[in-house]
Amino acid sequence: MPKSYGRNERIAAELRREAAQILSAEIKDPRVNLATVTEVNVAPDLRNATIFVSFLVDDEAKVKEAMSALNKAAGFVRSTLASRLKLRYMPNIQFEYDRLVKDSMRLDALIAKGLGQKRTEGTLADALEQVEPAAEDEAK
Repeated sequence: MPKSYGRNERIAAELRREAAQILSAEIKDPRVNLATVTEVNVAPDLRNATIFVSFLVDDEAKVKEAMSALNKAAGFVRSTLASRLKLRYMPNIQFEYDRLVKDSMRLDALIAKGLGQKRTEGTLADALEQVEPAAEDEAK
């Protein structure tokens, strides 16, 4: 019986934490600005890893540009990860766009519309703007 939290999951969690740090602090490309690492999948043989990212931008062209820039920077990300993590073999890195955030917002808007609530389908940035003022008011 396999462990419920095996080596793959531990490596994926470490890769996710470190990749998020690298994307936020060390990659200076403005096209990759505001990228969020949502999930990391590691192959069973630990040779390949897929890093799923989402963006605060809804524009399809900008997302494609950002994904292209991320995949070009995959070598830099892999070498930086290799220097931080002490693994015998660093997995090959591939970036994938995670549509989950966008799809969940669209689904939320459809549910609200079906329930008759006043809520329009907006962008993720619009949703964050609605949440941030409430958080600022609570802090005061």
